[in-house]
Amino acid sequence: MKESLLSMDAIKQIHQEGRLEEAKAAYLALLAKNPIDVDALHFLGVLYVQEGELDLAISNFKKAFGCAPQDPTIALHLANSLRAKNLYQEAEQVLQGVLKAHPEFAAGFNNLGTVYYAEEKWQAAVDAYQAAVRLQANYADAYYNLGLTFIKLNNHDAAMRTYEALLTLLPQHAGALFQMACLLMRKEQHEKALVYFLRLTEAHPFHVETLINLAACYLELQAPEKAKIYYLKALALTPTDKQVLFNLGVIAAKAGQTNEAIVFYMDAVKVHPDFYAAHLNLAALYLSSNNKTAALKHFHEALRLQPTNTAVQHSINVLSATEKVQFSPPAYIQSLFDSYADHYDQHLQHVLHYQVPALFLKTLTAHFQHVDKKLDILDLGCGTGLCGEVIKPYARSLIGVDLSEKMLAVAAAKQVYDELLAADMLTYLQNHPRCFDLIMAGDTLVYVGDLAEILSQLHQALKPKGLLLFNLEVSDEAAFHMQVSGRFSHSKQYIDELALAHHFKVLAYQAVSLRQQDQKAVPGHLYLLEALEKTPHA
Repeated sequence: MKESLLSMDAIKQIHQEGRLEEAKAAYLALLAKNPIDVDALHFLGVLYVQEGELDLAISNFKKAFGCAPQDPTIALHLANSLRAKNLYQEAEQVLQGVLKAHPEFAAGFNNLGTVYYAEEKWQAAVDAYQAAVRLQANYADAYYNLGLTFIKLNNHDAAMRTYEALLTLLPQHAGALFQMACLLMRKEQHEKALVYFLRLTEAHPFHVETLINLAACYLELQAPEKAKIYYLKALALTPTDKQVLFNLGVIAAKAGQTNEAIVFYMDAVKVHPDFYAAHLNLAALYLSSNNKTAALKHFHEALRLQPTNTAVQHSINVLSATEKVQFSPPAYIQSLFDSYADHYDQHLQHVLHYQVPALFLKTLTAHFQHVDKKLDILDLGCGTGLCGEVIKPYARSLIGVDLSEKMLAVAAAKQVYDELLAADMLTYLQNHPRCFDLIMAGDTLVYVGDLAEILSQLHQALKPKGLLLFNLEVSDEAAFHMQVSGRFSHSKQYIDELALAHHFKVLAYQAVSLRQQDQKAVPGHLYLLEALEKTPHA
C-alpha cells in the first residue's frame, strides 16, 4: 500500500516548526508526483535559502517563476537569491518584469532598490526606494534603505529627514535610532547623538556598537568617567576588542591611573601583538613609572612595527645611553606633543603644578615696571599657549611657533596669538632676522643638548637690545645631560659661557622650581638675556 502524501498545509506547518529535513522530503515527494507544483517548488526554494544552498534555491524559484511569471512573491524570492549570488542583471530583469505587471507593488520597488544599492547605483536606488514609499507610506524597510542610500551619496541632511520620518512612524526603530545618532556624530552634535543612542539602549542594552559610540560621544563632551562606563560594558561583550581596550587605557592614563592603564594596554597587546599605539603608550607609562627595562621592551616592539620611526629610535637611544645624544629630533618632539595636546594644560597645571608661565610674567614685570613699550614677541615652542596667555599684555604682535599642529590647534582656540605656525624653530629663526623685541622659550630648549647653534640663531632673530627669556633644567654635570625623561638638563656654568660667547648679557637669573615630578620639585634655571651688538672684530 502506497504511503499517502502530506498536504501542502501540513508540510508548511512542519517547515515553520524548523523540521527542515522532514519538510524537504515532503516537498520532494510532492514534486515527484507533480514536477510543476508551484507551491512545492516555491517553498522548497525558501527552505534551500535557509540552508544556504542558493544554487538549488534559484533553480527551484526559476521553475516556479516559469510556471507563475506574474506571482510577485516568487519574483521577490528569486530576485533576492540572484542578488545574493551577485547576479544583479538577472535580478533587475525579474523585478522590472514583475513591476510592469504590478506597478503598485511597493515591495518590488524596495527590492529593486536593494539590487541597485548592491551595484552602487545610488541614484537609481534612491528612485526605487522613493517609489516604494510613495506607494506605501508606512513602509519601514524602504525608509531605512533610502536613508542608507542618502548616506552613500553624502547627502546627510536628506538621510536625517528620512530617518526622522521613519521614527515618526516607529519611534523605537533600532536602525533609524542608530543611524540618526551616527549622522549627528558626523556633524559633531554629540549631545543630540547621545539622546538617540540612549533611547536605543533602552530596548537593546547589549548592542556593542551603540555602547562604543556612546562612550565616544561622552569623550567628545569631556566626560571620560561616563565614557569609561560604556567602554567597560562593551568590553564585557567583546573582551578582545583592541580599540576598546586601548581607549580604556587612554582614559585611565589621562586620569593618572597608571597601573590600570597598563593593564588595559597589556590586554590589548596580548591579543594583538602588533598594536603599535598600545606598545608606544605602554613604553611612555613605564617610563613615567621609572621602569626603564619595561619601557625599553615596548619601545623596541614599537620600532619592530615601525623600523624607520626616528622618534621611537631616539627614545631607545636615550634609555640605552649607547651614544651621546645632542638634541631631540623634530619627529620625536612632534609625536610627543601631538599625543599630549588634548590633556596638556590640565596635566601641567593641575597634576605637575607647572610654574613657568607665572615665572616668566614675574620676571618681565620686574624688568618692565617703568617701561610701557609694546613688544614684537615670538613664543618659540609655544605649545598650547600657556606662556602666550600671560605675556599677551606686553605684545604689539605675538607669534607662536611649534612643531605640533595639535598643540597649535589648542593655542588657536585661546585667541591670544596674531599668528601661529607649525615650523622647525631653527629654520624659522634663520628666516626672520632682527624681527623681535622678545623671544621666549618656555620648556622648549630642554629638548636641545648643545645650545650653541640655537643661541646663535636666537641672537640673529632679535632686534638690537632684544630680550631672550627661557628656562632649562638643572644639571650637576658638566655642560648638558640627557635625562631618562627625554629632556636635557644643563649646568649654569655652561649656559653662562655660551651666553657670553654669543653676545648676550645676563639681565636676570633665578634658580627656580619649574614643576612637580614624582612628588618632587624639578629644579630649573630661569634666564633673561639681552642681545648685545656684535663688535666688528668679534
